[in-house]
Amino acid sequence: MHYLDLMTQSTLLDHHVWTNPDTWTAALENSAAKRSSRRRGGSFWIFAAVCCIGIIALVLGIVYLMTNRRKRQ
Repeated sequence: MHYLDLMTQSTLLDHHVWTNPDTWTAALENSAAKRSSRRRGGSFWIFAAVCCIGIIALVLGIVYLMTNRRKRQ
C-alpha cells in the first residue's frame, strides 16, 4: 500500500533528496533500530514465560509437599 502511495505521488517528490546518501543512511539506521527493538520485545516475552512456568512449578511443588505431610500424619 505504501508503495502504491509513493508511485501515485512521485511527481511531488524532490528527487535530489532521495538520491542524497545521507537520506539513505538515515533510513537504514532507522530500520535497523526498529528491528533491534522488536528483538528486545521478544526476549522479554521469553523471560516472562520462563518466570510463569517457574511460579507454576513452585506452587505445584508446595501443594504436593503439603499433601504428603497430611498423608504421613
